[in-house]
Amino acid sequence: MEKKRYHHKNLKNELIEKGIELVDQYGINQLSLRKVAQACNVSHAAPYSHFSNKEQLLREMQSHITNQFAAVLEDTVSKYKNTPDFLLEFGKAYISFFMKWPQYFSFLFQQGNIRIDLDIDGNEECNYRPFTIYKEQILKLLADADMSQSKKEDLVIALFAYVHGLTALTTMKNVHYSHKWEDKLNDLIKIFSCEF
Repeated sequence: MEKKRYHHKNLKNELIEKGIELVDQYGINQLSLRKVAQACNVSHAAPYSHFSNKEQLLREMQSHITNQFAAVLEDTVSKYKNTPDFLLEFGKAYISFFMKWPQYFSFLFQQGNIRIDLDIDGNEECNYRPFTIYKEQILKLLADADMSQSKKEDLVIALFAYVHGLTALTTMKNVHYSHKWEDKLNDLIKIFSCEF
């Protein structure tokens, strides 16, 4: 019997997504181009037309997530900047992105190779782009605030830790919460917005 062939519209994207799923399930050390090919039901040689090795696949997986995440944050900035709801909507966009794709959160922050510089005047060229978008927006909100640079840096870090921690909770399979996260995000984020 002839093996059924599958048509793949965007094989590269499918290989990337499947790679992220496999890392989420089995860890980064278990990932290989062969396993990704098998999971996508293509020949073992097929991934090599898109990636020269596992390391390139991992870089592409990280870029794939980062580009989507940054686009969501930039879209939120363009819709809500200079509005009273900006902080709330930005926090919701951050958390909701990873609630939709929890495997992305796990990959980026546990398996990925991103660099986050928390210093208020850190080198943004080397910083993780979504964090840079976040930091720039918070510093704009604090531009006219009567507080020291050190206090502003503390707020940037504390707010990031709060939203990032909420995101971690919403994506962890072993965390029980009797409410739907979607219903509680407004209340949880507004707790912190009183600082601004």
